Amino acid sequence: MILAESGHAARLFESLVELSPAGMFAIDCDYRYLLWNPAMETISGLRAEQVLGRTAFEVFPSLHESGADAGIREALSGRSALLTTHVPFLRSPGDGHYETRYFPLKSAAGEVLGAVAVLAETSEHEAAERRISETESRFKNMADASPVLLWMSRSDGLCTFFNQTWLDFTGRSMDEEWGVGWAEGVHFEDFQRCMDTYLEAFNQRRLFEMEYRLRRKDGEFRWILDRGTPRYLPDGTFAGYIGSCVDITEHKRLEAELRNAVRARDEFISVASHELRTPIAALQLQLEVLQRTLERSEEAPDLAKLSQRAGKALDKTLYLGNMVNVLLDASRLSENRLQLDFEDVELAVVLREVVEHLREPAQQAGSLLELALEAEPVGRWDRFRIAQVVTNLLENALKYGGGKPVRVLCSERSGRARIDVIDQGPGVPPECRPALFTRFARIATPRAYGGFGLGLWIAREIVKAHGGQIDLEGATDSGAHFFVELPALAR
Repeated sequence: MILAESGHAARLFESLVELSPAGMFAIDCDYRYLLWNPAMETISGLRAEQVLGRTAFEVFPSLHESGADAGIREALSGRSALLTTHVPFLRSPGDGHYETRYFPLKSAAGEVLGAVAVLAETSEHEAAERRISETESRFKNMADASPVLLWMSRSDGLCTFFNQTWLDFTGRSMDEEWGVGWAEGVHFEDFQRCMDTYLEAFNQRRLFEMEYRLRRKDGEFRWILDRGTPRYLPDGTFAGYIGSCVDITEHKRLEAELRNAVRARDEFISVASHELRTPIAALQLQLEVLQRTLERSEEAPDLAKLSQRAGKALDKTLYLGNMVNVLLDASRLSENRLQLDFEDVELAVVLREVVEHLREPAQQAGSLLELALEAEPVGRWDRFRIAQVVTNLLENALKYGGGKPVRVLCSERSGRARIDVIDQGPGVPPECRPALFTRFARIATPRAYGGFGLGLWIAREIVKAHGGQIDLEGATDSGAHFFVELPALAR
C-alpha cells in the first residue's frame, strides 16, 4: 500500500477504513499503532484511544511469544504476508477464526513507512467446510455399512466412488475401480450391452436399470441388478449418477428352476394325459364288449370269453389304480406328507414276496427272476414302502431288460442292509444319469415305454426317509445295476 499525499485521497481512505466490515489497523516502523478501525474495536474489545500511539508490544505483550508479529515484520521488510491466528487480537480464542493479511505501507517514493493489516473472519467458511466434511463422512459411513453395492459417477461419466461393500465384493481397491476400472469385472458377454445401457441413459439424464454378471473376488461371476439415478447440484446442474447394485444370482437361479418346473409340469401333464387315456380307452372297450355280449346272447353266454374280457378289464383297472397311487405318492412327497409305519422287518421275507408277485410279469417278459440271499438282515423300516421300492426297481428291470435274466441280491455290510437289482438291458446312457432320480425323468430309448417318470424319484425319497441310499452302480451298455442300502439292526 502506498500512502497518498493528497488530502482528498486520505479522506477517502479514512472513510473506507471506517466503514469496512473487516478489522484494519496500521503500524509504523517502531510498531506504534497509527490506525485502529471500528471493526477492529469490535473484534478485539479495545477502543481506538486505548491503542493508538502505543506500541503493539505494549497493547499485546504476548505478541512476540505467539508469533503474531511475524506478519508485521514481513510487511515492514517490504513483503506481504498471510497468517491465520486466534491471538492476540480476539476477545477470547473461541470468538472466531480470522485470516490476517499484512501489507507494507509505502510512500510515493516506495519507502516503507509501516504496515497495514486486514482481519477477515473465516468462521462461517470453516463451519461450512466442517458441515460438508461431516456430511461426506456420514454418507461414506452409511454407504460402507449398506448391504448393497453403491457407486457414484461425476458429470463426465467416470466413477469416483464405490462403497466398502462393493470393494469387498470385487476384492479390488478404490484406485483399481476408479473411472472405468470397474468395467474390468463385467462378464465379456454382458460388457457391450452394459456400456450401451449406461451411456444411453447418461446422455438422456434418465433412470436406468440393467442386469449383468460381475466377477466376485473368488472369481465367480454373480448376476447383478444395477439401478442408476441422475443427481443434481442445488442450482440444478447435472452432477453425475448414483447407483445401487444387488446380487440377484439366487433369484436368477430360482427363476430358471421355476421355468424348468413349469416346462416339466407341462410335459408331465402331456405324458399323464396320454398314459391315463390309453388304459381308460382299453378298459372302456372291454366293458363295451362285455355289455354287447350280454345283450346279444340269446343263449347262455360263453363264460370263458366273459371271464377273459373281465380279466382284461380288471388288469386295466389295476394299472389305473397303480398310476393313481403313484400320483398320490408324488403329491404327498411334494408336501412332506408321506407317512411311514416303522416296524421290525426281515428283508429276505419282503424280497421273496416281491419276487413271487412279479413271477408272472417276468414270464410274460421272457425274463428269469433270480433271488440270491447272502444274508437275511433285519431293520426297522416301513414294510410296504420298502416293497414298493424293490417292486419299482424290478419292474424297470423287466421293462428295459425283458427277455434276459434279472438278478436280485441281498447282503449285509457294516450294519447296512444292501439290495442289488441287476438286469442285462440297454443300460443307462451317461448323459441321462444326473437326472435319473429326478421327477418326470424319462430315458430316451428306441422303444417307447409308458409311465410318468416318477418311480425312481419316489423310490429315492422313500429310501432317504429311512436314512438309506439308492443309486446306480453301473451305467454301461451291458445293463443297469441299481443298489439300495438301508440301516440294519444289530443282531
